[in-house]
Amino acid sequence: MQGLHATQGLRRAAQLAPEKIGLTCGEHSLTWASLEHRVSRLAGVLQEQGLAPGDRVALLALSGLHTFEYFYAVPWAGGVVVPVNYRLALPELSHILRDSGAKILILDQAHSHLLPALQAAVPELQTLLVIDPPSGGLRGAIDYQAAIEQATPIPDQLRGNDELWALIYTGGTTGLPKGVMLSHGNLVVNTLVAINILGFTERSAYLHAAPLFHCAGAARIYSTVMARCHSVVLPKFEVETLLAAIESHGINKMLMIPTMLNRLLNHPNFEAYDLSSLKDIAYGAAVMPRAVLERAFEKLPGVRFSQSYGMTELSPTATVLSARYHTLEGPDSGRLDSCGQAVFNADLRIVDDDDRECPPGEVGEITVRGPMVMQGYWNLPEQTAETLRGGWMHTGDAGYMDDEGFVYLVDRIKDMIISGGENIYSKEVEDAIYHHPAVLECAVIGVPHPEWGEAVHAVVVPRENQSLTEAELIEYCRGQIAGYKCPRSVEIRQQPLPLSGAAKVLKTALRDAWQKKSEDATRQPS
Repeated sequence: MQGLHATQGLRRAAQLAPEKIGLTCGEHSLTWASLEHRVSRLAGVLQEQGLAPGDRVALLALSGLHTFEYFYAVPWAGGVVVPVNYRLALPELSHILRDSGAKILILDQAHSHLLPALQAAVPELQTLLVIDPPSGGLRGAIDYQAAIEQATPIPDQLRGNDELWALIYTGGTTGLPKGVMLSHGNLVVNTLVAINILGFTERSAYLHAAPLFHCAGAARIYSTVMARCHSVVLPKFEVETLLAAIESHGINKMLMIPTMLNRLLNHPNFEAYDLSSLKDIAYGAAVMPRAVLERAFEKLPGVRFSQSYGMTELSPTATVLSARYHTLEGPDSGRLDSCGQAVFNADLRIVDDDDRECPPGEVGEITVRGPMVMQGYWNLPEQTAETLRGGWMHTGDAGYMDDEGFVYLVDRIKDMIISGGENIYSKEVEDAIYHHPAVLECAVIGVPHPEWGEAVHAVVVPRENQSLTEAELIEYCRGQIAGYKCPRSVEIRQQPLPLSGAAKVLKTALRDAWQKKSEDATRQPS
């Protein structure tokens, strides 16, 4: 089939620069020719194990060279990728494997202890490949490396266009995870847009620090390969390891999630590393607090910043705020609170509850139309129809657009707090709190209130060796935002905020913790 193929970028890289190092993870590297060779052999392994066109293959593993091999070998063999968030609990993992219908699972040694439980919970699994299995192997499992070495390479099956490339499961912060169906066309369109916007070339040295099971991380695999960047892969996000990798590999580009950037900037050994090679940081996946971004400008003065907004259902990018607007002065300033303008091939509008377009400046739901929009949710036709009604992807995000098409994200609609009839957006409150010099991390949620319906509750982690009280923080907020938006209660905690596998703050976990604490308090004898 001619057209848009997930695998095309690798074939091109191996043709144009076969002996160039394309991937590095720790002490191991692969040239483009070596990567293509291993991909074609792993694809052969999958077909030998009975993979038929459109069958799903799941991956449960920390990031590494094998992640790139997986993301190319599965479509090369004619299958569909199902990358699994390794931070999920066993019931969630089992649900994804059963729901996707995956018959083949690839996992690493770090997760091999889950095999007996997964096999019991998902008897449909027919083949298990283990990366670096423990000494003596695992019963009923195939050694990943040995299988590749012994396999016969196969030609690319050339699936493409509207055929399914991936089932990527949403985080499941409310209910069980949903499988987002993305096509080869969705992926390639996003890849081409990313290369153009982020300026990827064969001279780029890119650090994959964000989790690669997440759509943004997975999409970046394909854009860096297509542009023939040198990719350096971290197994997981650890600040010290990341700093060392930038210095030792001359990294000049990377993607960061706001929580990751905040922890990087506040690491005690930040100044000990030479980060002069770093030129571009793209960020996204969650709202960036203004105070964190301003601190990044100060501590990384030679770095250009850009922001992407999107979600898994959008493959994942819908808007970009380019480096041009990441400035505090001059004619291009004043846009830092925006998540940018629609990418080249996206139609974007803000709509009210009746799907009528809102005028500039009015808050509504962000909707997107274009070739990046998902095919739908796997086996969920009603939710698919509701989310894609009228031909537009309804994001569930509240925001507004100015008269130049700049989009301003204010909250997830489900996270909006309604207190005393007033709409309060957690982002605005969080931005105010982050400006307090003693605050390291914060998250704002709505909690039940007998009089106002909901009240603003802040969960705050102070900086090391800094003291902070509830009364002090509430009083500080009164000088930053309207009184009705200020927190009515504050939890000061010493441990970091809970994060999802995609490094987003788990507000559901914070709500659950508040609820449990409230219930425990009511049980206490008076």
